[in-house]
Amino acid sequence: MRSLLGFVTALILLVIAAVAVAYSGAYNVAARAPDPGILQWFLATTMEHSVRNHAQGITPRTDLTDDQARDGLRIYGETCVFCHGGPGQEPGDVGMGLNPKAPYLPDTVARWNSGQLFWIIKNGVKMTAMASYASTHNDEEIWTLVAFVQRLPKLTPEQYEEMKQQVAELSR
Repeated sequence: MRSLLGFVTALILLVIAAVAVAYSGAYNVAARAPDPGILQWFLATTMEHSVRNHAQGITPRTDLTDDQARDGLRIYGETCVFCHGGPGQEPGDVGMGLNPKAPYLPDTVARWNSGQLFWIIKNGVKMTAMASYASTHNDEEIWTLVAFVQRLPKLTPEQYEEMKQQVAELSR
């Protein structure tokens, strides 16, 4: 019984401390201020496990074509490149000011399957500036974006530029 009382007391003190920090304004919420390492770890770990859990019902697609990837590049150029950059291309001003920084997708996309990428793009990720595209793009458009993003790790800057030129010519 004493240990239960100690636990409840500690929990109440923790809640009071959290409320005090929130109302005091002591925590610096500036995007320029780096987060403490423990907070970075907690949020990244939570995000990774949440995506894997919530994307379980989505069957990863293995039939995504090069044509779909070209369609996905069009969407990527309209929405994603500003934060994530591309092969040989830095993110734009907005992406450079994000905290946490948007991942450079050629380096990180391989750790997710296509279903998980679909879930991330469709639903977004809280507290990362990763927007949800569910209200602006239909599922097929999101799959084309997945098709392109999965090809990013293999694209050289020259191939990326060539692919952008192909998309531009098709759009004329």
